[in-house]
Amino acid sequence: MPLVLIALLAGCSDPIEQPGAAPWTPPATQAPGAPWPDRVTVDAGGVLAAPGFNAHIDSTAPAWAEAADSTVAELLDLNRGFDGPVDIYLHRDKTDDDPVLTVTLTKLGDDSIKAMRYRVALHREPDGRFRFVSGDRTQRCQSGRGHQTFEAAHCS
Repeated sequence: MPLVLIALLAGCSDPIEQPGAAPWTPPATQAPGAPWPDRVTVDAGGVLAAPGFNAHIDSTAPAWAEAADSTVAELLDLNRGFDGPVDIYLHRDKTDDDPVLTVTLTKLGDDSIKAMRYRVALHREPDGRFRFVSGDRTQRCQSGRGHQTFEAAHCS
């Protein structure tokens, strides 16, 4: 099955930035369709699991699953309100059925984590809707709080 990578990247004038990434804002009006009632889980190695996500798409056929960015927004719960001015950057390759997106969250208001990055693989099925294939989460720590590269390891 082909893969689509989606990752969250952020930062300006900083090594967090990914070439080609652009600011992304969740739409003011969410696409029609029942929201996924669960959340992704992340294991100690940073690997994402989304139990029931694809089954939810199969059973409810939500319009948000027709676009890669809104599918990832639903998967990662990016449509929720954040406690502060979180910046979201998105990078997408040119592939339509198996696009690769990279996204980073910054300005998290966390004294340990400077930025969080998700990489999510999707695949467009014959019904035109995207399904979750795999993903991972990495983070970059604030200065003096741990690693300065994106890694699965926790910050101190």
